[in-house]
Amino acid sequence: MRAANYSSMNIYNKEQIKDINAIIKSNLIEGKDDYAADAHKTSDVKFVNLGKVQKYINPFIDFCLTANNNFFGFDLHPLTSLKKLNYNSYEEGAEYSWHIDAVPRDTVRDIKLTALLNLSEESYEGGELVLFRGNEIICKEFNTPGSAIIFPAFTNHKVNKIISGKRHTLAIWMSGPKFR
Repeated sequence: MRAANYSSMNIYNKEQIKDINAIIKSNLIEGKDDYAADAHKTSDVKFVNLGKVQKYINPFIDFCLTANNNFFGFDLHPLTSLKKLNYNSYEEGAEYSWHIDAVPRDTVRDIKLTALLNLSEESYEGGELVLFRGNEIICKEFNTPGSAIIFPAFTNHKVNKIISGKRHTLAIWMSGPKFR
């Protein structure tokens, strides 16, 4: 097992966040959120195709691919313009309990990395991302709007309950050939 639990970086400023949110909101598509079966999730989830936002989030994608190359080393499938990204909205009281990101019934691929971008335009309280790798790791730096984080998808993680405000994130699950 590699030592890196996660990698994070602040990528966007407030104006860029507003622009990205506007593009996402004008291209949202409906769909069913296939969240972890045993988890409790109360956020609102919409979807956007990567192709509609890619030129705006290329620095985020570059961060993800560089982090994989430097810290994780997974074989990844290329990201295509039709890949659906999750746009998660957490309002007061919303949370997502402990879970891992996986597609257990898929015979061709496994989700290798979970990549999140904080697109919150207003401050919020609570909503911390917590990872578990032998102990709880509170990722405080991810509470900063414009920040990104990436970690192995099989890492148990949760989002603490929002106490006040709204938290918005964009999620990309990077997949690759089945683990052997």
